[in-house]
Amino acid sequence: MKNYSIRLRGSIATLVGICGSLAIGLPAVAISQAEQKSVLPSLSHIATVAPRNSYISQTPQLPQVSPAPVQSPLPEQQQPPNTQVSPTPQISPSPIQPPLPEQQQPPSTTVLLNQGKVSIKLINQTGAKITYQAIGNTAPRSLPGKSDVTLKNLVAPITVTFKREDGGLLNATGRSPTPGVLELMLDATTDLGIDKQSLQIQPTGDVFLN
Repeated sequence: MKNYSIRLRGSIATLVGICGSLAIGLPAVAISQAEQKSVLPSLSHIATVAPRNSYISQTPQLPQVSPAPVQSPLPEQQQPPNTQVSPTPQISPSPIQPPLPEQQQPPSTTVLLNQGKVSIKLINQTGAKITYQAIGNTAPRSLPGKSDVTLKNLVAPITVTFKREDGGLLNATGRSPTPGVLELMLDATTDLGIDKQSLQIQPTGDVFLN
């Protein structure tokens, strides 16, 4: 009987220990679950907020600067209106033409041409040689003193030049004794104002001495 009581007490003590352990373990489990629930929202809040904070730190906001006011140009800086100026036409100068012999002086004499042709007889009345040339018809030739020569059938207009080989002055006088013929007398002179060196016959028959 005594042994039975001892075993019963031991069983009761064991049961009380187990119950005490369970009583202590339940509050610990409850506390652990409560802590886990409180920690999970915090972690989710951090996971949600962290990217926002990271984005803000990586892209800083620049300060807004107001644009400067535009100033209108001063009157002296304003450009004048675009006006088109027509170019001034350039006038080329006309070539200078020497006056014709008939515009310089009246003809010395007139010869009646024979179908537009004329024969010129040069008469050297000086004692010096005279060099003469029908331009475009003959080469320069020499006419001795106190002699004459005839240039036949020259087509007008025609120019004949002449000069003394010794450099003296010549006085020329022309006349037409017959139609189609002109005689030119060449005589010595000391008057520079009447010195002649050329003969011109126009298609009209007008004769000019220069």
